[in-house]
Amino acid sequence: MGEKRSRFEIFVAILKVTGSGANMTKIVYGANINFKMAQNYIEYLLDKDFLVLTSENGKKIYSTTEKGRDFVKKYGELEELAE
Repeated sequence: MGEKRSRFEIFVAILKVTGSGANMTKIVYGANINFKMAQNYIEYLLDKDFLVLTSENGKKIYSTTEKGRDFVKKYGELEELAE
């Protein structure tokens, strides 16, 4: 335990949480990261088109894009190869 996760592992955790849409709180708890980290990672993922931001009832909702789902799938395949 206590092993530091890589950027990619955190990307995947966020992209899995946002698979069907998630607000910032759900991302922070679901990916097990703090609010500041979440903001930084989300900004990067939005910039790279792995996430899209929409608004539902005035709340910000982040959702995984097709490109993001593809990233998660490929990352899983790489993990399998490394086992």
